[in-house]
Amino acid sequence: MSIKTIISSQKSRQKLAICAVLIFVLTLVTGFVEGQKTIEILADGDTITVNTLMSKPETIIKQAGVHLQDKDEYRLSTDRIENNTIITIYRAVPVTVEYQNQKQELITGKPTVGELLSELGYTGDMYRVEPGLNSKIQKNLHIKIVSISEKISEREESEVYQVVRQSDPSMEKGTENIVQNGENGIKKIKVREHFNDGQKAGEEVIEETVITPSRPQIIKVGARDTVPTSRGAMRFSRAIYMEASAYLPGDGGGAGITATGLAARHGVVAVDPNVIPLGTRLFIPGYGVAIAADTGGAIQGAKIDLCMDDYGEAINFGRRSVKVYILD
Repeated sequence: MSIKTIISSQKSRQKLAICAVLIFVLTLVTGFVEGQKTIEILADGDTITVNTLMSKPETIIKQAGVHLQDKDEYRLSTDRIENNTIITIYRAVPVTVEYQNQKQELITGKPTVGELLSELGYTGDMYRVEPGLNSKIQKNLHIKIVSISEKISEREESEVYQVVRQSDPSMEKGTENIVQNGENGIKKIKVREHFNDGQKAGEEVIEETVITPSRPQIIKVGARDTVPTSRGAMRFSRAIYMEASAYLPGDGGGAGITATGLAARHGVVAVDPNVIPLGTRLFIPGYGVAIAADTGGAIQGAKIDLCMDDYGEAINFGRRSVKVYILD
C-alpha cells in the first residue's frame, strides 16, 4: 500500500467521524426542540405561559412560580401534558353543605358542585341539589342536598258525575228542567307519590280503574225565544219573575203623566230603571204587551207596577208574582 493510499484512507475516516458527530448533535437539538412544550397556567386571574420539557403537572406548576395551597386542585384541558395544554388552578374556598337540616362547613378546591358531592358520596338519582351539579364552586357557596324518593300507592275516590245540558226547543229560553239526577261513581287510582326529605311534595296518577260508573245529570235547557200573545208570537231576550202591583192613572198626584212624559194608561208600567231600562217593551201574561215608562218610590229591585183602567180591575189584580218577558 502506498503512502498516498494510506493518507487518503485516513482522510475518509476523519470525514466519517465528523459526519457522525454532526448527526449526533442534530439529533440532540431536534429532540430538545420536539420535546419542549408550551403550557398555559390559569391561576388567580392571571395567565402564565411556560416553555418546558417536563411532563408532570405539579412540576410545571412549580416551574411557573405558582404555589399550591393545601386542598387546592388543578385540571388539565387535555388527558395528559402536551403542547398547548392549559392547566387551570382551583383555589380551595369555604362552602356549606346542608343535608336534612344538618350543615357541614368545609374547604374544597373542587371546581364544580358535582365533583364535590361525588367526593362526599352523594351520588345517584336519589338526591336533588341546589344549585345544580354543574354550578361552579365559589367562596361561601351554600349547597343544599334534598333526598328524593317515591312510592306507589292505591286509593278509592269518587268519580264526579258529568252535567249534560240538552237544548229543548219546546221549552222557553231561560228555563231549565232536570230530567235525570246525577250520581257519583267510584274509581280506584294508582299514584306515584314524590317525597323531598321525607315530606310529600306531590303525586301523579299513573292508572285509573272504574269500579262503579257515574251517572250523568241531564238538564233540558229551553231554546224557544218566542212567547205567544194576542198579537201573535213575539221574540224575547230574557224573562224574569217580578212582584207586581196595580195602580190607576190618577194615583200619586201626577195628573196621569209618567216619568217619561207618557200618559198613564193600560199598557204603561213602572219599573226600577236599574233592573229594566225605561223604554223597554215587555209582555206580562194576563196583562198583555206593555212599555216600561214610569218609576215609583216603592218600585225598587224586582218589582213592577201595572197601570189599570179602573179601580175594580186594580183591586182584583191585587199583588202577585208575574213572569215578565223582555221583548226584542
